[in-house]
Amino acid sequence: MDIAHALLDSWDRQCRIVNSVATLIDENNRHIQPSEDGWSVDRHLAHMHGVRRFFLSQVAPEQASSLTSASTDNQGTPLSDLDAIKDCLKASELAVRNAVEAALVDGGPMASENVKYDNPILFLQHMVWHDGWHIGLIFLALRLNGQEPPEEWEEPNVWGQWRTETW
Repeated sequence: MDIAHALLDSWDRQCRIVNSVATLIDENNRHIQPSEDGWSVDRHLAHMHGVRRFFLSQVAPEQASSLTSASTDNQGTPLSDLDAIKDCLKASELAVRNAVEAALVDGGPMASENVKYDNPILFLQHMVWHDGWHIGLIFLALRLNGQEPPEEWEEPNVWGQWRTETW
Protein backbone atom coordinates (compact mmCIF):
# COMPACT_ATOMS: atom_id res chain seq x y z
CA MET A 1 0.00 0.00 0.00
CA ASP A 2 1.48 3.36 -0.97
CA ILE A 3 1.44 6.27 1.44
CA ALA A 4 -1.41 8.11 -0.30
CA HIS A 5 -3.63 5.03 -0.11
CA ALA A 6 -2.65 4.49 3.55
CA LEU A 7 -3.54 8.07 4.43
CA LEU A 8 -6.91 7.88 2.72
CA ASP A 9 -7.50 4.55 4.45
CA SER A 10 -6.76 6.21 7.80
CA TRP A 11 -9.42 8.84 7.02
CA ASP A 12 -11.90 6.10 6.11
CA ARG A 13 -11.21 4.33 9.41
CA GLN A 14 -11.58 7.57 11.37
CA CYS A 15 -14.90 8.22 9.68
CA ARG A 16 -16.18 4.73 10.43
CA ILE A 17 -15.45 5.49 14.09
CA VAL A 18 -17.22 8.85 13.88
CA ASN A 19 -20.25 7.28 12.21
CA SER A 20 -20.34 4.46 14.77
CA VAL A 21 -20.20 6.92 17.66
CA ALA A 22 -22.93 8.97 15.98
CA THR A 23 -25.20 5.91 16.13
CA LEU A 24 -24.99 6.13 19.93
CA ILE A 25 -26.62 9.55 19.83
CA ASP A 26 -30.40 9.59 19.76
CA GLU A 27 -33.28 11.84 20.75
CA ASN A 28 -32.94 10.76 24.38
CA ASN A 29 -29.30 11.72 24.81
CA ARG A 30 -28.55 14.30 22.12
CA HIS A 31 -28.50 17.12 24.69
CA ILE A 32 -26.09 15.56 27.20
CA GLN A 33 -22.83 17.43 27.77
CA PRO A 34 -19.28 16.51 28.81
CA SER A 35 -19.30 19.36 31.34
CA GLU A 36 -21.73 21.82 32.80
CA ASP A 37 -20.55 24.52 30.40
CA GLY A 38 -19.81 22.14 27.50
CA TRP A 39 -21.58 21.64 24.23
CA SER A 40 -24.30 19.05 23.76
CA VAL A 41 -23.26 15.94 21.85
CA ASP A 42 -25.44 16.87 18.87
CA ARG A 43 -23.66 20.23 18.73
CA HIS A 44 -20.31 18.41 18.64
CA LEU A 45 -21.51 16.37 15.66
CA ALA A 46 -22.83 19.45 13.86
CA HIS A 47 -19.61 21.34 14.60
CA MET A 48 -17.43 18.55 13.21
CA HIS A 49 -19.32 18.77 9.94
CA GLY A 50 -19.19 22.56 10.01
CA VAL A 51 -15.41 22.60 10.38
CA ARG A 52 -14.98 20.13 7.53
CA ARG A 53 -17.32 22.24 5.40
CA PHE A 54 -15.61 25.54 6.26
CA PHE A 55 -12.08 24.37 5.53
CA LEU A 56 -13.18 22.64 2.34
CA SER A 57 -14.81 25.90 1.24
CA GLN A 58 -11.39 27.50 1.63
CA VAL A 59 -9.16 24.89 -0.01
CA ALA A 60 -11.49 22.82 -2.21
CA PRO A 61 -14.63 24.88 -2.86
CA GLU A 62 -15.85 22.48 -5.54
CA GLN A 63 -16.10 19.77 -2.85
CA ALA A 64 -17.80 22.08 -0.35
CA SER A 65 -20.37 23.52 -2.75
CA SER A 66 -22.93 20.74 -2.32
CA LEU A 67 -22.59 20.44 1.47
CA THR A 68 -25.45 21.79 3.54
CA SER A 69 -25.19 23.14 7.05
CA ALA A 70 -25.82 20.95 10.10
CA SER A 71 -26.55 24.09 12.14
CA THR A 72 -29.49 26.47 12.12
CA ASP A 73 -27.48 29.62 12.77
CA ASN A 74 -23.99 31.12 13.00
CA GLN A 75 -23.81 30.23 16.70
CA GLY A 76 -23.75 26.51 15.88
CA THR A 77 -27.22 25.53 17.04
CA PRO A 78 -27.64 21.99 15.68
CA LEU A 79 -30.46 21.07 13.34
CA SER A 80 -33.46 19.60 15.11
CA ASP A 81 -33.31 16.61 12.74
CA LEU A 82 -30.59 14.41 14.21
CA ASP A 83 -30.54 12.13 11.16
CA ALA A 84 -29.87 15.16 8.97
CA ILE A 85 -26.82 16.01 11.10
CA LYS A 86 -25.55 12.46 10.70
CA ASP A 87 -26.17 12.64 6.94
CA CYS A 88 -24.18 15.89 6.82
CA LEU A 89 -21.26 14.14 8.51
CA LYS A 90 -21.33 11.37 5.92
CA ALA A 91 -21.43 13.90 3.08
CA SER A 92 -18.49 15.91 4.43
CA GLU A 93 -16.59 12.68 5.07
CA LEU A 94 -16.72 11.90 1.37
CA ALA A 95 -16.01 15.50 0.35
CA VAL A 96 -12.85 15.63 2.50
CA ARG A 97 -11.69 12.29 1.08
CA ASN A 98 -12.29 13.39 -2.51
CA ALA A 99 -10.55 16.72 -1.97
CA VAL A 100 -7.48 15.14 -0.40
CA GLU A 101 -7.32 12.40 -3.02
CA ALA A 102 -7.45 14.96 -5.84
CA ALA A 103 -4.85 17.17 -4.16
CA LEU A 104 -2.51 14.21 -3.67
CA VAL A 105 -2.77 13.43 -7.38
CA ASP A 106 -2.15 17.07 -8.27
CA GLY A 107 0.80 17.17 -5.88
CA GLY A 108 0.22 20.72 -4.78
CA PRO A 109 -0.79 22.53 -1.64
CA MET A 110 -4.37 23.00 -0.53
CA ALA A 111 -4.62 26.74 -0.21
CA SER A 112 -6.71 29.85 -0.53
CA GLU A 113 -6.19 33.48 0.34
CA ASN A 114 -6.98 32.77 4.01
CA VAL A 115 -5.94 29.15 4.58
CA LYS A 116 -2.88 27.24 3.44
CA TYR A 117 -1.85 23.65 3.89
CA ASP A 118 1.52 23.12 2.20
CA ASN A 119 0.62 19.49 1.63
CA PRO A 120 -2.78 17.75 1.48
CA ILE A 121 -1.59 15.43 4.25
CA LEU A 122 -1.52 18.39 6.65
CA PHE A 123 -5.15 19.19 5.83
CA LEU A 124 -6.15 15.56 6.37
CA GLN A 125 -4.30 15.40 9.68
CA HIS A 126 -6.07 18.57 10.82
CA MET A 127 -9.42 16.95 10.06
CA VAL A 128 -8.46 13.69 11.84
CA TRP A 129 -7.22 15.55 14.92
CA HIS A 130 -10.31 17.76 15.03
CA ASP A 131 -12.72 14.84 14.73
CA GLY A 132 -10.83 12.88 17.38
CA TRP A 133 -10.98 15.78 19.82
CA HIS A 134 -14.75 16.00 19.55
CA ILE A 135 -15.29 12.24 19.62
CA GLY A 136 -13.36 12.18 22.91
CA LEU A 137 -15.70 14.81 24.34
CA ILE A 138 -18.73 12.85 23.14
CA PHE A 139 -17.39 9.73 24.88
CA LEU A 140 -16.86 11.78 28.04
CA ALA A 141 -20.45 13.07 27.89
CA LEU A 142 -21.73 9.52 27.46
CA ARG A 143 -19.60 8.30 30.37
CA LEU A 144 -20.66 11.10 32.71
CA ASN A 145 -24.28 10.42 31.88
CA GLY A 146 -24.06 6.66 32.51
CA GLN A 147 -24.15 5.76 28.82
CA GLU A 148 -20.54 4.80 28.11
CA PRO A 149 -20.56 2.03 25.51
CA PRO A 150 -19.32 -1.34 26.77
CA GLU A 151 -15.97 -2.74 25.68
CA GLU A 152 -17.85 -5.25 23.51
CA TRP A 153 -19.15 -2.31 21.47
CA GLU A 154 -15.92 -0.30 21.51
CA GLU A 155 -13.70 -3.11 20.26
CA PRO A 156 -15.29 -3.54 16.80
CA ASN A 157 -16.49 0.04 16.42
CA VAL A 158 -13.45 1.99 17.62
CA TRP A 159 -10.28 0.09 18.47
CA GLY A 160 -10.89 -2.68 15.95
CA GLN A 161 -10.72 -0.07 13.19
CA TRP A 162 -6.99 0.23 13.93
CA ARG A 163 -5.83 -2.97 15.59
CA THR A 164 -4.86 -5.97 13.57
CA GLU A 165 -4.21 -8.43 16.40
CA THR A 166 -6.73 -11.07 17.34
CA TRP A 167 -7.91 -11.29 20.95
